[in-house]
Amino acid sequence: MSKKLPVRTLSELTLAELAGTIVGSIGTMVQTSLAFGIPPDYTLLMVEINSYMDNMGATSNIYEDLLRVILCSDSLDASMRFCCLQMLLNEGVQCLVTDIFPLAYYERILQVIAAQGRGLRQLNMKGVWVKEECMCFMFEIVKRLPHLTRLTIPHIANDNLLKHIADYSRCMRQLDISGETDITEIGIEYLCYGECRNHLTVVDIGSLGEENICHTDVALLLQNLPNLATLKSYSFVGRSLQYIVEKKDANFKCRLVYVHDMETDAATLDAIVRTCPRLEDIYLDSPEAGILEKLCSVKLRRLKLYKFSAYELLGLAEHNGKSLYHLTVIKGYGPLEIDRLVRSCPNLIDLDFYMMDSLTFAGDSSFTNLQGLEILSSPIQKPSLRRFICHTTTLRRLAVDAVTFSDEDISSMVIEHDFYQLEDVWFTSAPYLSIASVEILMDRCPELQSVGQLSGWALTPDDVTLLRGILKSCNSSLIIQSL
Repeated sequence: MSKKLPVRTLSELTLAELAGTIVGSIGTMVQTSLAFGIPPDYTLLMVEINSYMDNMGATSNIYEDLLRVILCSDSLDASMRFCCLQMLLNEGVQCLVTDIFPLAYYERILQVIAAQGRGLRQLNMKGVWVKEECMCFMFEIVKRLPHLTRLTIPHIANDNLLKHIADYSRCMRQLDISGETDITEIGIEYLCYGECRNHLTVVDIGSLGEENICHTDVALLLQNLPNLATLKSYSFVGRSLQYIVEKKDANFKCRLVYVHDMETDAATLDAIVRTCPRLEDIYLDSPEAGILEKLCSVKLRRLKLYKFSAYELLGLAEHNGKSLYHLTVIKGYGPLEIDRLVRSCPNLIDLDFYMMDSLTFAGDSSFTNLQGLEILSSPIQKPSLRRFICHTTTLRRLAVDAVTFSDEDISSMVIEHDFYQLEDVWFTSAPYLSIASVEILMDRCPELQSVGQLSGWALTPDDVTLLRGILKSCNSSLIIQSL
């Protein structure tokens, strides 16, 4: 039987109760003030709440946890969340995620963070898209938060902001300035010669699939940030490395462990292999035919391919598949024999197939460590799919967009084979599976946490309601997904 809902810990209950008390106090004060026709005195309430927290011995972790719970709450309006941000942010808080706020709050949020967030080490402003008129407050944040090691500000960076980061952020290790931005070579140069150049290990820059940052500018980052290990989002890293080797330094080496490149040709892949001795994770989008063999000497742990030859993949896997732990393949041309992958990549943990021409499996052995399997928009005959799943009992996550299994198939599969680790099952379209399949999965898979997408199964709305009632009455932790 699937697991029961765990009893909430005392710390979780206390945190929820304290957050509710703070929010309730604000709400009561606002309603009372409005009833008497006077504006709410947030300053007095802020003093009272912080005095109460101090007297109760609240630590910085408690303030941080309260902010995390309150700011991400969908049930609280923006004014309440902003008020809590004002009250709870202090120098002891080290991590802050603002979450999404309306435009009208941007300036005030920036002012609060600049004034009260001096102790922050990590700041994520993904839900606050700062406009040019508020950028001066962003500059102040960078100036006044000298201990930042991780800053997430997608879609808002410009050259002036990068100059402030270069001048004041001595400890920065991870910087997210991805998306559509106004960054030019000038801003890149500021970053290259700034205070944090020796500390930056991760820079998320650019937009996936778009060269909105020139590859020659990214080459500057690669040349001048000596410990840079990852350029997230940027899709033309190989082009930047090739430019360095051909135009700047033929003996160049970097510390990149992840590379994403589009429309890779033989010369570009040669440059990647030559300049990245630590490479263990690569994503090639639409590589030129016949070049995957150039990766045979690289001990990859993670490989992602888009628009490629399935035959080439199998050839590469036979040479260095034993080091692979994660494989994602999208739109591979030609049939792919999973049996050969099993023999070549015995240590795979995750395997994802998307939009493949065809998949087959006819062997008697499978991956001994595979935990995640996704097969979407990739034709595979029912006998092959059933055989493959039945030989992979280590699965935790199973997602297939369309299956023709019957209730009898599911029953025999889970009774004859022990799927004791299976946590998540997702069949988008399963027209022959009924409530009986859900029940047998619940009974035979003790770790099961989620089943979906039941709107594509042979279940009526009444069946789904009945299942949810059974789960609630049994205090089951299982979640059933049905749009």
